[in-house]
Amino acid sequence: MKLAVFFLALSLGIAMCACTSVEQPPICPTDLAPTVSVPPKLPARLHNEFSGTAKVAFVVSAEGKVQSPEVVSAQWDPIGNSSGQPLGYHEAILSAVAKWRYPPRREACRHEVPVAIRFN
Repeated sequence: MKLAVFFLALSLGIAMCACTSVEQPPICPTDLAPTVSVPPKLPARLHNEFSGTAKVAFVVSAEGKVQSPEVVSAQWDPIGNSSGQPLGYHEAILSAVAKWRYPPRREACRHEVPVAIRFN
């Protein structure tokens, strides 16, 4: 009986945790610009296959650090004989954006930026 009550309490606690929503930080000002930006570095085997832009969403912490970057959309155009979808581009972009820094703020905010990869 005690074991059943424990599991019932545990399941209610989990259900209650699942029902609580996490408050999102406010949206950053549109003119917010990084003080440090790092360009994406593609492995040599991926150069010159595609060009395009990915929109990356993330949270800028009060300290100005990028948190939880994710690609929310992307448009890639093949260059030359390339076909299919680019491999490794999103990872390279996310790795670079995670190193960006913004001016310190009073509170965290949500931000979206386009990141372009173009080859001449």
